[in-house]
Amino acid sequence: MAHGRKPGVIARLNKYYPSLNGALKEVGTAILNDPDKVVRMNITALAELSSTSESAVVRLAKKLGYTGFRDMQINLAYDLGDQTRKDNQEIELTDSVSVIAEKSFHANVLGLSQTRETLDADALTQAAQFIHRARAVHIFAQGVNYSTAIDLSYNLMKLGILCQVYNDSYMQGVASSISDKSDVAIGISHTGANRDVIEALSITRQNGTMTISITAKEFSPITKIAEISLCTSPNEILVLGEPFSSRMNMLYLVDILFLRVASLSSNSGLHSLQKVQDALEAKRHPG
Repeated sequence: MAHGRKPGVIARLNKYYPSLNGALKEVGTAILNDPDKVVRMNITALAELSSTSESAVVRLAKKLGYTGFRDMQINLAYDLGDQTRKDNQEIELTDSVSVIAEKSFHANVLGLSQTRETLDADALTQAAQFIHRARAVHIFAQGVNYSTAIDLSYNLMKLGILCQVYNDSYMQGVASSISDKSDVAIGISHTGANRDVIEALSITRQNGTMTISITAKEFSPITKIAEISLCTSPNEILVLGEPFSSRMNMLYLVDILFLRVASLSSNSGLHSLQKVQDALEAKRHPG
């Protein structure tokens, strides 16, 4: 996978546009006319929109300095996404225990409250419906988001839904490449700017897979790739520059998502939950 970011798709296109001819100019025009639409398309759809060919799309991408269509599309998502950060409170290593407890408590309460108030119930229900009907669910997450992905996967599997978490970029590439229209792909990224997760979602979307993002940044690059975006509170408390309270907001959101999927599962889901509970009972109380 390519990892180097080459921002400025729109700026590069405007620079080269006067010198473009024929099919390349048609592709460029389609992108400039509606970049928000193009960023969600696969290469075939862009070729059809511009009345050209897939090879023309690839040639334009390479002329702009990208390895191909997907590389250009991901960088376009970065262009369109808002990656600005708000001023977040930070826990200092020199803080006393009481100060740390106070900062952490208020940050978590504020984050959970704001996540509840801004929750898009319609989007969450739509996501739950797709997950409920999916052949398999692929979850892409790295770093601090990995624990959230594992928690969601564990709960969905209890409902009898085949679910797998991928945090390695190579495994993400494999899983996204073999996904199809009967699957669902979920990308979890606090910043909404994780390159590997965005690329995995981009590949799955081109395969016709329903894509869902879970992020704290409503207008981040990942929301430009995903068809459904679920957002938590953007407010954060940092420890050595790393997000801390966002874990609670993410877990709160995926718990609601799991419970909504469970409500759609009816008797089959309850039966799976009971089987799991019976199997785990022996482990919890051996002998």
